[in-house]
Amino acid sequence: MEHVRIRNNEARQAHVELSPLYVRKQLEDEELEGVDEWEVPRARVQVGALIGSGAFGRVHVARLSLPGGDAVTVAAKMLADNATQEEIDDFFGEIAMLKHVGCHPHVIRLVGCCTRRTPLLALLEHAPRGDLLTLLRKARCRRRDERVDSGVADYRPSEAGTEYTNLSDSDPSKGPESVYDRGRDHYVAEPALHLDGVTMREYALQVALGMRHLEARGITHRDLAARNILVDGKGLLKVADFGLSRSGIYVHTRPRPVPLRWLAPEAIVNAQYCSASDVWAFAVLLWEIATLGGFPYAELSNHQVPTYLAGGSRLPKPARASPRLYQLMVECWAEKPEDRPTFVQIVDKLQAQQQLYVDLYSVLPLDDNLSLTDPDFSFTNDTNEGSASER
Repeated sequence: MEHVRIRNNEARQAHVELSPLYVRKQLEDEELEGVDEWEVPRARVQVGALIGSGAFGRVHVARLSLPGGDAVTVAAKMLADNATQEEIDDFFGEIAMLKHVGCHPHVIRLVGCCTRRTPLLALLEHAPRGDLLTLLRKARCRRRDERVDSGVADYRPSEAGTEYTNLSDSDPSKGPESVYDRGRDHYVAEPALHLDGVTMREYALQVALGMRHLEARGITHRDLAARNILVDGKGLLKVADFGLSRSGIYVHTRPRPVPLRWLAPEAIVNAQYCSASDVWAFAVLLWEIATLGGFPYAELSNHQVPTYLAGGSRLPKPARASPRLYQLMVECWAEKPEDRPTFVQIVDKLQAQQQLYVDLYSVLPLDDNLSLTDPDFSFTNDTNEGSASER
């Protein structure tokens, strides 16, 4: 009888050891041993359709199974298979930055990460309505469609155009794209929300609130633009893409494509960044909102932009922007960083003044004088080689 009990116990033990669920749980425990609370077992992540891709990786929609049995949709950002050690270090740096960012309703949130084995994954809050730039340009095409019976022009940038460029050499290679890559047909964002003047003013405030949070955390975003603002299912805007973000005031040390047309003069000339340089970029983003996705300095080549700014010139007032809103942009474009308002002050202005608005129903010329392409996107800084690059 005793032998029977022993054999039964051995059989039960063998069954447990051979059970896939037991093995999976054991592997998960080993995978999470000695890591922080952000680490997620790879087996709980089901990667789906491709959302977009860039120079160093891609983003997929994914389902994350939670311990209680529920599942949530996330955006899984992963490195390319041939990523260099430098790119791997940058990816870990971005994850660390997202942990430091914390939780805010207008900043994209880190849900978890898988960093114990390749491919490395950063699991981000999913924003199913895509990016703000695409939303703005679709609204612009709808406005044009209301006035032109013959059809709507294609307002996407040409393949030769990109928002990023190298400052210290003549290599015009593309930099990273928005995580929600426009023009891809394998992932379709949810239908865009209806835009009106009140909504546009609210959008400006939401971005400012998100940036106020980053400012309070001592984080410099360094790539603030409409393409890096995501829209969630409720229509709320989220500051996203922290691949270039850093803490505090600093100078670049490595070459890398940068968003020239959103950069403050001190970033272009001296490669110096701080929260005030984000304020400059925020004003360019306001200009993007007011022009429904216009391309900054479209009439200028990259060579001409630094000289244009150094001479005191700025982006012109959009016809849809109220005078008070454009005045805020000009204040954010002050030559000296210390003369620009902080995001705390910007939020106060946007909340207190009803004159800060965008008039979507203003009568404009059909072309709005706003080309979205740049015929010459190479940039060479021969007089100050490397001073404005990310060294």
